[in-house]
Amino acid sequence: MIRSITLSLLFSFMLIGSVKADTYPGVLFENSILKGNYMYSQVYHDDRSWVENVAGRLPVSDTIFFTPGNSLSLKYLSAEDGSWQTQIMFPKAANDYLPNTADVLTFKLYVVSNMQSATLPRLAVRQRDTISQVLELSNYIDDFRTNMWLDVRVPVKSIGGLLADEAIEGIQLSQGQADTAIQWLYLDQIEFVSANPPRVKLSSPAVLASATAFDRHIDLTWQLPLTPSIRYIKIYRAEDNEHFEPVAVRPVFVQKYTDFVPYPEKTYSYKIAWVDYDYLESPFSDVVEATTHTVSDSTLLEFVQAAHFNYFVERAEINSGMHAIHFGVDDATVSVMETGLSILSHVVGVEHGFISRKAAVDRLKRMVDFLAKVERYHGAFPAKIDGRTGRGIFAVDSVPEADLTATAFLMQGLLVAKQYFGADSGAFSELATKIDTLWHGVEWNKFVLAGQEDILLDRWSPVSGFKSARPMGGFGKDFVGYILALASPSYALQPDAYAKGLGTPKELADSVYVMELADNASFAVDVGDGPQGTLPRYRELPYTTDTTLYGTSVVVGSIDTTLLEAYTPFLAFDPRGKRDTFTNYFTNNVNLTKAAQRRDNERGYGSFSAAIWGSTEIDADSLGTIYGINPAIPSASYAYLPAAALRSIRELYEGYGPVLFTEYGFRKWIAPERNAVASGYDALNQAAVVVMIENGRTGLIWNLFASHPDIQKVIADHFNRE
Repeated sequence: MIRSITLSLLFSFMLIGSVKADTYPGVLFENSILKGNYMYSQVYHDDRSWVENVAGRLPVSDTIFFTPGNSLSLKYLSAEDGSWQTQIMFPKAANDYLPNTADVLTFKLYVVSNMQSATLPRLAVRQRDTISQVLELSNYIDDFRTNMWLDVRVPVKSIGGLLADEAIEGIQLSQGQADTAIQWLYLDQIEFVSANPPRVKLSSPAVLASATAFDRHIDLTWQLPLTPSIRYIKIYRAEDNEHFEPVAVRPVFVQKYTDFVPYPEKTYSYKIAWVDYDYLESPFSDVVEATTHTVSDSTLLEFVQAAHFNYFVERAEINSGMHAIHFGVDDATVSVMETGLSILSHVVGVEHGFISRKAAVDRLKRMVDFLAKVERYHGAFPAKIDGRTGRGIFAVDSVPEADLTATAFLMQGLLVAKQYFGADSGAFSELATKIDTLWHGVEWNKFVLAGQEDILLDRWSPVSGFKSARPMGGFGKDFVGYILALASPSYALQPDAYAKGLGTPKELADSVYVMELADNASFAVDVGDGPQGTLPRYRELPYTTDTTLYGTSVVVGSIDTTLLEAYTPFLAFDPRGKRDTFTNYFTNNVNLTKAAQRRDNERGYGSFSAAIWGSTEIDADSLGTIYGINPAIPSASYAYLPAAALRSIRELYEGYGPVLFTEYGFRKWIAPERNAVASGYDALNQAAVVVMIENGRTGLIWNLFASHPDIQKVIADHFNRE
């Protein structure tokens, strides 16, 4: 019977060089971010056969690899009547590759053992509920040899049993012909790629534009030509300007590489080459040198903000200027909420010179012109839009709906941008007018039911009305929607909505089907006494917690959820010196942050360092649900506890930087005890770091939002100054 290797073993966190996982959607394995074992693999074997594993996962080799800086090690024994298999999976965040019969599954194979090809593993492809026909790996290697890298090429059209409309989850290698010897292979660069890619010869040298040094890392940029056969940029580093070693490959849609170096206060030399689809390299670039140096706290904050801002720069959808959900693929889907976060980050970027004022305004103009053409519903936008066509993208194509939460975050960003760029010359006046048109056009008071005008509902559809809506309210991101709905110059809610809607969170007491009947002309049913038919009944939930946690007084919020829930309402709204009916939110968030830090230290979520905190619950693929650290939490806490935040940022950078900090800032999470780290990023995380560090340093975004006349009205109506 096959058994799974259990994962109960905890081991120390192991670091490697600056290996990155941002890559093409068809790439199943390029590099492991972490040393030790590969997070997105699983090993199974029975008692007769065996596969080498580390805590149930394939070991990672950083000494033998095809593309820098590592490969997967597969050492196995295929016993008579035994069984083993190993799975290599896409990360969940990247699991969107659909089988294409014009592609090939290809990877590099290095055979260490003195073996025959017949004893190679068998290969299959896994989808969610199915597994393909099992193939003999040896049939797809033209010239089998040992002690060299071999090409394995499997046409997708030859893999029987694949479902055309279901994403591929990964591949499975399993026991083939029985053998008494232990066999050893390395696997690298596992990918689905076009069988006939561009093959223009790369005859011109690569161009390395700059190398900018900081404390422990060096940022590299290049000038990429429009040559379709370039697939990667390959980076070489030398400590003596003579013996260059490859340290990374980056896909062509990435414009920068952050290289963590072994030693501070040292000069490093770099050169790069373009790499084509056959992994042939162009002539090298000229060598560029840079010397790392110790940086001040201010400079540390500056480059941390710059890296997180770069996440938004490189994810600008080319047609609309909006924030693209997918990166490096031919998919123009944009996020309305994340565009609002991007706008806030762009304001900070201009203030610090991370991007020119002209470039930021040009992108903003593109966004606003695009938004003016998008189909809206009561002035509110869909959550997702096609950046090419301007059409909304919905769960059901025939049921369009407006998303009020996404619209609120977008409007928040636009109002801040108007206040920031409004001091410019007449060139901005037309854009300011267009922003006002969008802002004035949101009919906030249409997202309520007659008879329940104090309760915002988060979505509405011209087809199904409020069928999928939930009541907005409570301490969290809904704060943004209520502030803007109360501030609206054209369609404002009544002032009572602050206490009765936001301050009285609710959940449905009736069946969700009652929302189909509520204020919906599509359902001609009258089961209530009101003029619009039935009204939903709600259970009221407490807004305040009013408790003491770890020695601090907390009035609203909880440490049982991510602290970002407490920070998100105040990305733009300034909580300093303001008290509403419930609390002083600045003081409350200071205390909530202290309580969360003390809890995380006590439970050891950050290993053995008191500076590492910011726990978050993680659904980590095959690891299941675990707890790890979200670096955005302590970083964004700079607005409330600057000294503690700075210690955490520096420790995260210096201790975990090679695997955690990239050209896009900190990754989404890290779980040191499980040797696991996220492969991707999160727009809210990246924006929170940029914006809340800035609010802590200068108050820029807080001051801008508070300066808008419509927001000033809400502050005057609902907050007392302290």
